[in-house]
Amino acid sequence: MPSEAQTNQDQNEEKKEKYYWKRQYRLVFPDINLEFNNLENKEGLALEFEVIKDLTQETNKCKFTVYNLTEESRTKIEKEDLKLDFYAGYEANEGVKRIFTGTVIRAITTDEGDHVKTVIEASDGQLAVRDGVFALSYAPGTSGLIVVKAIASNMGLPLVLGEGVTFAAYDNGYSFVGKGADALTEVCGGNGLDWSIQNGNLQIILNGGTVADRGLVFSASSGLIGSPARIVKSAAKENTDTPKRKRSQSQKKEKPDKQAGWKIETLLAPTVSPGDKIKVESRMIKSWFRVETIKHTGSSYDGEFKSQMELIEGLE
Repeated sequence: MPSEAQTNQDQNEEKKEKYYWKRQYRLVFPDINLEFNNLENKEGLALEFEVIKDLTQETNKCKFTVYNLTEESRTKIEKEDLKLDFYAGYEANEGVKRIFTGTVIRAITTDEGDHVKTVIEASDGQLAVRDGVFALSYAPGTSGLIVVKAIASNMGLPLVLGEGVTFAAYDNGYSFVGKGADALTEVCGGNGLDWSIQNGNLQIILNGGTVADRGLVFSASSGLIGSPARIVKSAAKENTDTPKRKRSQSQKKEKPDKQAGWKIETLLAPTVSPGDKIKVESRMIKSWFRVETIKHTGSSYDGEFKSQMELIEGLE
């Protein structure tokens, strides 16, 4: 007779087999009305993807490898700054969800003999960061939130504010001329906040904070693969425990000197982004964490759809 643990494991594997077996994708180029997919029992083109996201001010990147595109399709997409949207998921588990939106940085096609391979690299927010140059001027007493909304509007980015985000007023007014990215760093830095671009949105969260109060739960029955691995990251700058710095850290206006957390692997989690709050339930841990980085990988014809996340602990 199987043990209770073995029975639970078998049930979890059966659930994964039922809900996560049929991999689906959509790669859409809306400006030229071109789409590749394998939906509705359609085989589609062979496609591999790698999407890497984090909370830094560097734009998130992705890479697609598509096989045997027609010459007409290759000609259309071999164009810088062409917009693309990528969706992936499992047919029986809510279907495809958007993982990435951005613009093409480069597209390279090579003849491999038995097939033609096209590699497409794209960036999320590239145009907003590169081309967002403008001037702002506001009177004394203007709230930092008004300034940030103006920056987001000038960069063409919808604004998403995380849990607990607030802005001080500018007693002496505010003026700026230059790149919007530099203005964001200035305003957010002065308010103990971090900014990044996630799926075409300007996301602003507290240093060490999250976008929302609660999120997804990952366990052996809901996508968690294997066991979490412990990670500890040391400080990037010298540790000088001044009273001002201690005060800033206690108010979450500065990142801690050392960040501890976990690295996990899951079946593809397309809706998870850096800054999200998620819960992990395993033999080793059962707690809430902030997603620091996430890497989505997969192949439509071989291998699995997976997500790898680095999580930071310390959330209530």
